[in-house]
Amino acid sequence: MRTMNFLKILFPSPFKIHRLVEVLSILLFLVFSGLCLYEFGTLSLSAFQDSPWIFLAELVALLFLAYITADFISGFVHFLGDSFGNEFTPYIGPAFIFPFRDHHVDPKGITRHDFVETNGNNCLVSLPILLYCFFAPLGNENFPWARTFWILVLVGIFFTNQIHKWAHQDEPNQLIKYMQKKRWILSPEHHKIHHTAPYDTYFCITTGWWNPLLHKIRFFPTVKKSVDYILNFLHIG
Repeated sequence: MRTMNFLKILFPSPFKIHRLVEVLSILLFLVFSGLCLYEFGTLSLSAFQDSPWIFLAELVALLFLAYITADFISGFVHFLGDSFGNEFTPYIGPAFIFPFRDHHVDPKGITRHDFVETNGNNCLVSLPILLYCFFAPLGNENFPWARTFWILVLVGIFFTNQIHKWAHQDEPNQLIKYMQKKRWILSPEHHKIHHTAPYDTYFCITTGWWNPLLHKIRFFPTVKKSVDYILNFLHIG
């Protein structure tokens, strides 16, 4: 009985193929990211024993770089979803572009999404890189820093939409409020700037740390203008 109730929650009626893809993507992401972190953690033991303080300093630096990279990627993908194509764009329109556009129509809609709907797409797009990191042969280096970096970036991306959801909730729990207040994750006040017309700035939604700089140098308007020019030149769109 409990199993049937769980399956009904996991796959609400009417059944949708994309929901199944999201569930499988989350499961595969959790399994392979866990296996990767376990493998790299095992490999780190020898490096830690050789130079513990140097290794810890490098690891902290790697964590920080991965976190801010996840924030930048979240902004760039968000910008693409808000700026190009529409819900009728073949293949990616209904599943990937529509949620971005609908979010501006109903900003609180994300707070009504369950865990699968909130995080499924991020897991799906992360899987190719994650599977490469797991299956590709390791080199002769003492510790796979580059591969560990990308695993940590993907973990940051995994949490991004959940962080985004918390920024729209009226009453997240006290720990989330504390992290938002400290600006360790995206805060509602910071994200409110993006939801102010014309909705063309502050796209980064993991921490938002990149947003002031990218806004100041007009990064996204410049990219949009360049892409529009290329598309017009090629007579696309």
